[in-house]
Amino acid sequence: MQIHQLSNFIVAIARSNPSGVQLLGTGFVVGKGLIATTKHVTNGEDHNLSIIIPKYNLDQYQDTSDQQVQLMKATIKEIDPIKDICILEIESAVLPPYHLIGSDDVQTGNPVIVFGYPHADHGRFVLTQQNTQLGAKILIESHGVKSKHIVLNTQARPGQSGGPVFDSNGQSVIGMLIGSYAPGGGGLSLGGIDPHTLHQTTHVISSEYIREMI
Repeated sequence: MQIHQLSNFIVAIARSNPSGVQLLGTGFVVGKGLIATTKHVTNGEDHNLSIIIPKYNLDQYQDTSDQQVQLMKATIKEIDPIKDICILEIESAVLPPYHLIGSDDVQTGNPVIVFGYPHADHGRFVLTQQNTQLGAKILIESHGVKSKHIVLNTQARPGQSGGPVFDSNGQSVIGMLIGSYAPGGGGLSLGGIDPHTLHQTTHVISSEYIREMI
């Protein structure tokens, strides 16, 4: 499968409300009728939660003025709040053409491919590919549990959370994007942007934990 065809398996997570559809983040197919994303994208709540079915691939021009979307209802199947993973269920028989491996199977410096919907918090619905390198392997402790993460040498923006990180040939998912490293963030906002996140240090949870949940 060519890299641009992977876009058929990467979705936007959205929530319907009286004013329309609010884009929340990114998800990707991990099994028959199963979508992986982060817990913080869904906020652990599946009321009016949907995925947006892809209608473009990355070899096409994505029309930013086209506001028509096709929604598919999603419900939460399982959540791991410590690792920030959420598995959604949808009505679909589609199986992904890639494998879930993990951070043990890649080395620092390896090229990787990241997919997601940057700036979705501003309503921008454009699936974007970023090519970068694995900068480090780290353990992050939460509630006394240490989990494997990798650091990417790229900047992430809101909307990319839940996006898959592939190896260089697009055949295996090594992790899921969690977000930017934000040391002491949350105290200052400039135009809605936390300056602490303006750097090339993006955290990714190893996809082995997604594999264990499905």
